[in-house]
Parts: sequence; C-alpha cells; structure tokens
Amino acid sequence: MADQLLNILPEVFRTAAHTNRPLQALAAAAADMHAPAHRVLADLPEYFDPYRAPERMLPYLARWVDLDWLATSAPGTAGSAGGTLRPDRLRDLVANAAELSASRGTAGGLRRFLHLATGVPGFSIDDVPGAFHLNVGVPAAAADQLLLIRRIVEGTKPAHTTCRIEIEAAEPEPDEREPEKTEPEEPGP
Repeated sequence: MADQLLNILPEVFRTAAHTNRPLQALAAAAADMHAPAHRVLADLPEYFDPYRAPERMLPYLARWVDLDWLATSAPGTAGSAGGTLRPDRLRDLVANAAELSASRGTAGGLRRFLHLATGVPGFSIDDVPGAFHLNVGVPAAAADQLLLIRRIVEGTKPAHTTCRIEIEAAEPEPDEREPEKTEPEEPGP
C-alpha cells in the first residue's frame, strides 16, 4: 500500500523515498490510515446483500426498500416483547422486498409478509365481502409476536379497511386428539 502511495507522488519524492527513512515512515503511516477504507471498499458488495451485510447496515438497507418503519421500535413499545424484528427476519424481508411490494394490498401479500416477519407459516386472511374488513388468523406459534403482527397489518392493509386479529387455536398433538370413531362391523352371513 505504501508503494502505491509513493507511485502517485512527484518523481522527486519517489526518488528520495528509496533512501529517506522519514519519508518511508510517513508513506507507511498514511497507508495504514487508509487501510480501513480500502477494506470497506474491497468488501462493498457484501454491504448491499441483506444476508451478508453487517447488522448495523440492516436499518439502512430497510430504508432503501421502504421497510424502515419495521427496523425500529414502534412508539411506546421500546423494550417490549414482540414489538421489533429480529435481525434474521429483517434480512428476509429486505431480500424479498420487491416481491412484497408487488403483492402489497393483497391477502397473499399480507400472508407472505407476516410469514417472513415472524418466521411462522400458517396465517389466514379472510375478507368479509362488501365490508372492507379483514379477519387475520394468527397461528398459536406466533402469539408472542402479536405487537409486531399488529404493526405489520396496520402498516400494510389499505387505509379504508378495518381488521380483527385473532390467535387461532393450536393444533392438538397427535396423541391428544380424540380417537376416531369407527362404525362397528356388521356380522357376516
């Protein structure tokens, strides 16, 4: 790096640098000062890939794709459980932002958004015909993220639409289900 710096100096300095120790030391110090910037520039593509970017870069990337409203805590929810996104969830949302934007305002788009934001599949979106109302069914596994879910639904649904968000009953474990009733077999002839 110091050699590259010396190469852009006037020839009188380049010639003197071969024997002048203070000039060599100055060039080395200047090169060391530029090293962090050169490392960032060498790794620049990683800063724009949501899966490889440093965590501190995620809010910036989220802002580029209009998801910055999710990258920070909602007013009055700082420190509360479920009010903010985990970094891995924000990475998924940023990576899928174009698809989410294209399907915004649709039941499928909201379902996909909620799945990516919570990491839990199985959301149900039912609209009431003619009423401009949505019923959002939340899987029991996502119940601890209800504040986040409310923020997403309120932030992505059409403004004229009302909604009700309900946690759906958990599916019983296979051994907890009622045994299936079978018809008694008729005796043969």
